[in-house]
This record gives sequence, C-alpha cells and structure tokens, in this order.
Amino acid sequence: MSTPDFASRVQAFADNPSPAAARALAAEHDDRAFAALVDAMNDFMEGPDALAYREAVRTVATPVVLAKWMAGDLDARRTAAHALSARFPEHVPFIAQGLRDPDDQVRAICRRSLRSWSSSPGLHDLFLEAVRHADPRVRLLAAEGLGKLGRPADLPALQSALEAEQDDRTRDRLAWAVERIEDQSADEQG
Repeated sequence: MSTPDFASRVQAFADNPSPAAARALAAEHDDRAFAALVDAMNDFMEGPDALAYREAVRTVATPVVLAKWMAGDLDARRTAAHALSARFPEHVPFIAQGLRDPDDQVRAICRRSLRSWSSSPGLHDLFLEAVRHADPRVRLLAAEGLGKLGRPADLPALQSALEAEQDDRTRDRLAWAVERIEDQSADEQG
C-alpha cells in the first residue's frame, strides 16, 4: 500500500487534527502544511495538546516562510500573523509589518502578539516606532512596552508622543511610561 501524498496528509490532518500528525507534518518543513497547522493551533489554544500544535507551527514558521506568507494574499497574511510571537526576535520584523497591514484583522492579531510579550527586549525599537502609529491601540501597547523596557534616551520620543496624543487611554499609558522611566532613572542615580 502506498503512502498518501503530502497534500492528502495535510487534508487528513485538517479534517482530524492530532498532536502526532502535527509533529509529523512539521518535521517535513513544508509550508503547504502551515495553514492547517495554524488552524489547529487556533482551535486547540488550551488544553493538553496546545503546546504540541504551537511547537508544530513554530517549526514550520521560519523567517523564510513568514516572509512568503506575509507577502501573500489576505488569507495568507492572516494565517502568518497567527503564527507570530513576540517571544522570538526573528518574528519582530513581521509583527512590525503586520501592524502596518491594510487589513484590520491582521493588525489586531499582531497587536495581540505584542500584548503578550510587551517586556521582550527585542521589541524596544519596534515600540519606539509604534508610539507614532496611526492606530491608538498600537500606540497604547507601544507606550506600555516602553514603560517596561524604556531608557532615559526614550523620554524625548515619549514626551513628544504624549503631547501629540488625542486618545485618553493612550495618553494615560504614555504618561505612565514617562513617569516610570523617570523614576527608574532617578533611582539609578540616587
């Protein structure tokens, strides 16, 4: 009996996902399984199998694959955005790209990846850029991240953003970030 071709195995997995099948598909490093793996990861976000699906997605979600999918059509970009995690420094440029995407859902998914890891040092430069983003929700997350990661050298950018900010919630978070950095700086000098 012949083994089914890869596309058939991907379809079988999509119809009936299992952690073992996810690991087997991921081990082949073929991005044709990417969408099915991401769907399974999203379907099983909690529970005993969640980690297996996340690891399978991370195995396939190499920078080359992410670049290809983030440059694709709307469905591809949404799929890629779900695979992004701010925990991984190599994902940060793709998160930044997703925050500029014309589709609100891609931007929302990327915002969620920032929310979870707003204290990751690899995000510092992204936060400095994002504090001037058109979307106040992104600016709020950037302010929160800079409040956790910021340095005294970031104060001029934060103060400029605070002066220009129109959204009350984002203004509050920017003010918090400025105060936090100033307090940390004073503690270090005192």
